[in-house]
Amino acid sequence: MSSTAFHQHLERLRTQGQDDDQVEVKALAGHLGKKNPEIKSLWESVSAFANTKGGLLFLGLSEDNGFTPAPGFDAQDVIARIHQGLNATDSTGAKVEPVPNYSVQTECIGSAPVVILRIEPLCVNGPCHVRERGIKNGSFKRVAEDDQTLSPLEIYQLQHRFDQLTIDAHPVPDSTINDLDANLLTAVEKHLRATGSRALSGKEIQWLRHMKITTSNEELTMAGLLCLGTYPQEFFPSLLIDVAVHPGKTKSHTSHTRFLDRKVCDGSIPAMLLDCLRAIKNNLRVRRVVSGSQGRDLLEIPEDVLREAIANAVMHRDYSEQALAQKIHVDIYSDRVEIINPGGFPGAKNPKDLLNGIPATRNRIVARLLAEIPTPAESDGVLAESNGSGIPRMFAAMREAGLPVPEYEVDIAQVKVTLRRFGLMEPSVTEWLSGLLGHDDRPTDGIALVLARELGAVSINDMRNQTGHDSDDLRQAPQGLRDRGLLAEVRPDHFRIPTPGDRLSEAEQDILSALSTTTPRSSRNIAEATGRSLASLRPLLRRLVDSGLIRATAPTSRNRAYLLAEG
Repeated sequence: MSSTAFHQHLERLRTQGQDDDQVEVKALAGHLGKKNPEIKSLWESVSAFANTKGGLLFLGLSEDNGFTPAPGFDAQDVIARIHQGLNATDSTGAKVEPVPNYSVQTECIGSAPVVILRIEPLCVNGPCHVRERGIKNGSFKRVAEDDQTLSPLEIYQLQHRFDQLTIDAHPVPDSTINDLDANLLTAVEKHLRATGSRALSGKEIQWLRHMKITTSNEELTMAGLLCLGTYPQEFFPSLLIDVAVHPGKTKSHTSHTRFLDRKVCDGSIPAMLLDCLRAIKNNLRVRRVVSGSQGRDLLEIPEDVLREAIANAVMHRDYSEQALAQKIHVDIYSDRVEIINPGGFPGAKNPKDLLNGIPATRNRIVARLLAEIPTPAESDGVLAESNGSGIPRMFAAMREAGLPVPEYEVDIAQVKVTLRRFGLMEPSVTEWLSGLLGHDDRPTDGIALVLARELGAVSINDMRNQTGHDSDDLRQAPQGLRDRGLLAEVRPDHFRIPTPGDRLSEAEQDILSALSTTTPRSSRNIAEATGRSLASLRPLLRRLVDSGLIRATAPTSRNRAYLLAEG
């Protein structure tokens, strides 16, 4: 870590007034005996960072005194304790197991040393746990500024994160071929025959074993039952998809209307997938687009995106015994659709790498069977391609619709994908755009205006990210709208919906010049940088926050600071 990066982290911590999910601070001053609570919590934080996304420990700073050097801190002693506690070859001295990759360096605040311990995410099966407390009580994860004990399901997930699991090949006791759906079987057999698959060689019933639908004892495999069964919930009652439509942007916690609509989807995976898709479509808006003498209906979120997201959820969810009681949840809010399935990404896949596809290290038979089940509405389509192309298509389809790309939030034992609904389909938005643009409704103009309204401001980079294109038409859209008075350029290549007195004052320009996108600055810091009084800055800061040009790090409080909006 560079000295600049260290001081940026330090300034953020001081502005926040607390640790966060990236950095843990410990004083470790004075006598560091075995019962010292900070020594004990040091190893808990190591476990927590190793089991999540990795992180930094700043040792030798006092959080209680504003993240300043802790008197009595012995850097060399602490470094020696770190190396001993993270020595995988020392069976008596190692404090955690398995030991994560780590590095140690020293920075100074004035003449006072600060030890920086970087913990890398665990790259082997875990969980990383504090040895003297055991796996059950000594395994942690990082959540904001806290180290939280892992649940039994999270422990199981980390114990098998890098394994080639074959749970979907396990036999289902008491199941027989009579539990299979004859129509689905016929459809799969027909598809295999059309593609020239050699799985059909041999006796008539043998192809079921070739495809891992049945075992050698004629019981059904879990994959065979889930994908082709008449009613798998007879054996696994909780393997359902629960679709709930909420009246606002959050789940209702009152005694009034909890759901606008609800559908619990059961049956085989194909049946659940189609029922789930139908339930979502029934609760999204549709726009009629006419081209010449022909018209077509466009769904608010592209149907291919919804189908792929649901298929990924059923294909990659955890079907282990520890997770069988958990459903897949689909929550439809006024501004988004969330799809949540149990089980983190196998192999610790980073959400940033999703355009390369999700590795099929889990549920490979489920994935194979879904790739052989034809989609009812398409003569040559299947429920899931299982070749890594689905997620790139999702991203492309969302961009083409002028929507934000899918957002993936990955926890140890859960994956949540969020599909944003704001776009050009909402009736009020369509009416608003028509009033501004008239019949001159180019898609790029509409996207620019909607993004400016929803995000507070829009940049050329925002347009590029949302559409996935970099055409001259796209780059010229905001400037053209500016020339027509429909957008105001508040700084180079950044535009917002015009407001009375829209042009930035000299004081507002000074505030923007004093801020960055990475280092939060308090109102007092801004006052010092601009030479203006706090009283004069407060209304200007509120206006700039409302306009989306800057963002606040906290609600109104003494810890509030400001950052330049990205984009």
